[in-house]
Amino acid sequence: MHHHILLNEISEGEIYLSRSDPALAVLIAKQQPLLIVSRGNYFYSLCRSIIGQQISTVAARAIFNRFDTIGGTDPEKLLTLSDIRLREIGLSGQKISYLKDLASHFIKNQNIYNHLETLSDDEIINHLISIRGIGIWTAQMFLMFSLHRLDVFAVDDNGIQRAMINLYEWTTRPSKKELIDYVQHWKPYRTIACWHLWKSLE
Repeated sequence: MHHHILLNEISEGEIYLSRSDPALAVLIAKQQPLLIVSRGNYFYSLCRSIIGQQISTVAARAIFNRFDTIGGTDPEKLLTLSDIRLREIGLSGQKISYLKDLASHFIKNQNIYNHLETLSDDEIINHLISIRGIGIWTAQMFLMFSLHRLDVFAVDDNGIQRAMINLYEWTTRPSKKELIDYVQHWKPYRTIACWHLWKSLE
């Protein structure tokens, strides 16, 4: 990913969003420029997502580093590691089965999983959610942070919901459908709006 190209696209998106959403305009003006870091190769980044599920960031980082050190981020090598060895580094039985399922998808369907960037957002989500332990939210994070797809709205994300309630000073929590309808005017830059919303929580 050429970062200067992405920066141009982000600033174009920010101009567009600022024109179409006054509340977001205030946020964007305060927060520019956004620094978006790519999450490395696909398998690596999906392993990180699975390992990070339902545990603290600190614990996830420690386990992921040990996982990487013993070769877990290489799908072929991961399948040769015993469950006992993987439990020793702090992984649950469930996560081990998810990670091994992920590895087998990458090995069996290399032409798909190693070339996800050639597919549409919806196709990518469908391929990813066919892997155990990966749901829509994880697939959307992958689109936003690994592929820098600029029009993804992470409606299930608790942080996004909180940030929108703060930004628009809503007194009740809208339904997912209401949120999806509400952000139509952010298209085709819904990802950029989400990045700013997350940043507003920091």
